[in-house]
Order: sequence, then structure tokens, then C-alpha cells
Amino acid sequence: MQQANPISVIIADDHKLFRSGIISLFDDVTDILIIDEAKNGVELIEKYFSKRPDLIVVDISMPELNGVDAFRRIKLKDREVKALFLTMFEGEEYIYQTLKVGGKGLLGKNVVKGELIYAIKTIYNGEKYFGKNYTTNKLKELEKKYRMMATDDIENLIDLTIKEKRILEYLSTGKTSNEIATLVGLSKKSIDYYRSKIMLKLDIRTLPELISFAIKFTNSKKIFDK
Repeated sequence: MQQANPISVIIADDHKLFRSGIISLFDDVTDILIIDEAKNGVELIEKYFSKRPDLIVVDISMPELNGVDAFRRIKLKDREVKALFLTMFEGEEYIYQTLKVGGKGLLGKNVVKGELIYAIKTIYNGEKYFGKNYTTNKLKELEKKYRMMATDDIENLIDLTIKEKRILEYLSTGKTSNEIATLVGLSKKSIDYYRSKIMLKLDIRTLPELISFAIKFTNSKKIFDK
């Protein structure tokens, strides 16, 4: 049975061309309606409470306020908010991060139209969707795995300074070196230097690996003093 009203959605992403591309996918979809768009987390919060959509489709990494932090702030006032996150970096670490903050789904930004529509409808109906390969049981196993990893590998952060841990925390939310520099009162060059030191100490060779590591430990809630 078709629902009486279309599912109302706000799209949040900092790239206008990407937003326009996503919106155009729904031109011929009658049961999903894109009611607004936002270019960052701050704008998303404002438009969410102004328009009250059924669901938000939000990029994890955005300037000013990233998608995860924007979702957290919305959830403080509306515990029923439903979010499908999009990301450039695909991996179990990002699924774990999404689950920890209460998001209902995560897809790569290369998702095809049919799967995006299916994910929106699934999440609207109160279920989770992280791709066809992630069943309910597999998601539970994934959460258990990352909780255990965070506990077992906690010693890896012993050599990091407080400032390096704070930078690692910001990296886990998708913030750029420029954004972190503003937040901690340092130059971008200094942040890049600290990031290199962190990678050296942790024997990490690539930025995606570093972000994955940061997400795992930030979400354990046993490392950072928030």
C-alpha cells in the first residue's frame, strides 16, 4: 500500500553540484520529496527545525559543522530524528561511528539511485540500512568487534600528548586541517606537523587509516576527555 504523503527529506552536503545531482534523482519519484537542502551542519540544524523533515540525508564531512555533530545536536532536541549518512570513505569504522551516534544508515557517495531510494524508505519505516551485505546480526557482530578492539588496543595511545589526542578526536569527525587549526588556535602547517607525528607514533601510513583509528578510539569514550 502506498503511503498517503511522500517522505519529506532534507539533503545536506557542502558541494552544490552533488546536492543538485542527488535532488535530480528524485524528479520522477512520487513517494519521496526533497523539501530543502543545506550546505553545512549549521544550516542543516536551522532548516531541520524549520521544515521538520521525515528524514535527513547528510554527508559525514562538511565545513563549519560536520554531519555527525549536526546530527548529535538535532538529536538532543528531537530524539526521533532519522538520518542516512553519506561518506567518501567506506569501511566498517564508519558504520560503527554511525551506529554509535544513533544514525540509521550509511552509504558511499557513489550509491546508485535504486539503493538510495530503498535506504530512505527502509530508514523511514524504522529499520537500519548499511548496504545489502549488512544484516542485523552482522551489524551486532561489527559493534562487538570494535568495542573489543578499542579496549584491547588502548595502550597504543599512551605516547600521544593531550594536544595530539584532541587533534585525533577532531579528525574522527571529518574536520580538515584548516578547521582543526581554527579550533585549537594553531596554523594549518602546525596541524599537518602534529598529524605526521601522530601517524609516526602509531605506525600509520595513510590518512584513511588514521581517520579509521581516530573514529574507533573516539567512539570508545575511554580515550578523550570530553
